[in-house]
Amino acid sequence: MTPSQSRALFAGLSVELRAMMETVEGLSGLVTEHAWQALPERRHGVLVQAQAVDDLSQKLDSLRALAGALSTGAPVEDALASIPLAALAVRLQAAALSAPPEVEPASRPGDLLLFG
Repeated sequence: MTPSQSRALFAGLSVELRAMMETVEGLSGLVTEHAWQALPERRHGVLVQAQAVDDLSQKLDSLRALAGALSTGAPVEDALASIPLAALAVRLQAAALSAPPEVEPASRPGDLLLFG
């Protein structure tokens, strides 16, 4: 694959991920609406599901930004370092840079923490 083909592919991936995010954000609205209507004893479980949908949205957004950075020719190391979700960044750095995976990193500001 040529560099221009790779950049075009990453640009296309970024567009596709943005479209997926719109769908996930719609689902997030539905789950939140459901949380408001849920019986009190079920509300906690619904809120955990809403947080999981939000986590998915944040991961899709991080992958969209990564693909966008790579589509402009940013070095892989720099694009991976800019991922805001620490655990996702570590997993992708291990995969892309053939580095041994680290132990899950401590959370960084901006990381989503699910209540369980």
